[in-house]
Amino acid sequence: MEVQNGRPDSEAKGEGDSLVMPPPCVKNPYLNATSSNYLDLFGDRRSKLAGFSPTIGGDGLSRYRTDFYEIEQIGLGHFGRVFKVLKRIDGCLYAVKCNIQPFRNDMERMRGLMEVQALAALGSHENIVGYYTSWFENDQLYIQMELCDQSLTVNGAKALQFMHEHGIAHMDVKPENIYIKNDIYKLGDFGCATLTDRTLLVEEGDKRYMPLEMLNDKCEHPDKVDIFSLGATIYELVKGSPLPRSGPQFSHLREGKISLLPGYSVQFQSLLKAMIDPDPKKRPSAKEIIGHSIFEKTSRNTTHTLHINRVLQVNRDGVQIEVDLRNYGS
Repeated sequence: MEVQNGRPDSEAKGEGDSLVMPPPCVKNPYLNATSSNYLDLFGDRRSKLAGFSPTIGGDGLSRYRTDFYEIEQIGLGHFGRVFKVLKRIDGCLYAVKCNIQPFRNDMERMRGLMEVQALAALGSHENIVGYYTSWFENDQLYIQMELCDQSLTVNGAKALQFMHEHGIAHMDVKPENIYIKNDIYKLGDFGCATLTDRTLLVEEGDKRYMPLEMLNDKCEHPDKVDIFSLGATIYELVKGSPLPRSGPQFSHLREGKISLLPGYSVQFQSLLKAMIDPDPKKRPSAKEIIGHSIFEKTSRNTTHTLHINRVLQVNRDGVQIEVDLRNYGS
């Protein structure tokens, strides 16, 4: 048997099997890697990205169906669905996300990969949903992640601080994308993530939580977009009613005008107003939010405890989300 490039001829030519090409190496834009070995992998970008048509293999088996038992759908958005699954080989529960519509071209596939790349680049953090692996199957991208319950707390700012320190902005902070596991809150769904230096495409998330500069296509501070979105999310849940998509209240929020919140301290409401300030430069950073005195008091179990102890039901895209309000400083 002849050997070509260190491989048996039968393997090189794929004797007895259809030739299966693996997906190309794709540079992760969220990683600041300068190693020559790393850069050499992507020297010929054009050839490596040409004909980007990833496949699961020549046998036609579904990796998702083979590896996982689907229990139920737990999330639904405009672009993707999330399922609670049991991995057959280890018996553990996970969340698997996949896009609803199959990718139609290389550009859509590359855009889909950005969520995976952002998660992988960030690595492990207690306030970021854990990432395990991902794969393409029938022109859909599957992402295996840590399984969490859905909920929200001000501690979402810890996740934003971690992201922003790594030069990444989330760009779609909202109740559905903040989760809880073992009393630890985690930020998930990185489908709109971009770089804070604006060297990557900036895409608008859910407009109900977007500041005016995003709606006007004038985003100069992506990290401060996240701060506005977190503030709008907290305001919605504390107020107890969904944010509007248009109208006077929609405009008032983007002007920094919010209703008084009975039972919450002046300090808490002032912080909330600062987070949604029309001027992104005046919004506090995630680090400044975490260091605010009201949260220091909360951590010492003193005066700042929540007056509202309930679960708010928020209906989003046909999925009912339970939002635990017990961890808000008041």
